[in-house]
Amino acid sequence: MKPSQLVISLLFLAITLAGSLKIVGTIGYYTLFTENFIETLCENKNKPELHCDGKCALSQMIASENDKNDDINLDFLKIETVLFLHTVSEIQFPFTPLTPTFDVTYTDNYRFRLMDRIKHPPRV
Repeated sequence: MKPSQLVISLLFLAITLAGSLKIVGTIGYYTLFTENFIETLCENKNKPELHCDGKCALSQMIASENDKNDDINLDFLKIETVLFLHTVSEIQFPFTPLTPTFDVTYTDNYRFRLMDRIKHPPRV
């Protein structure tokens, strides 16, 4: 793989991961720094009887992120035709005949008999 292809691939990977991890980062910020989240983003600071603790702001942020993702229109993918034109070259494999370098004779040293002789039960 060429270095330029590697750089472009890593760039697209970083952009995709950054977009995917935005919601996870918001939830992590709320989990780790709940007090700071409440102070900066909570709308119900003056109503402690609701026991919101910043969950209302967190749910609004997550809902807005989901709404942004739903607005993406992918209808053009249904009608667009992508053609890949590439010539395929023929691959030639060199033929090398197999020559055994060791003795492959079969030796039949194993013999099996179910019963060598019939054994009768002892007489009492």
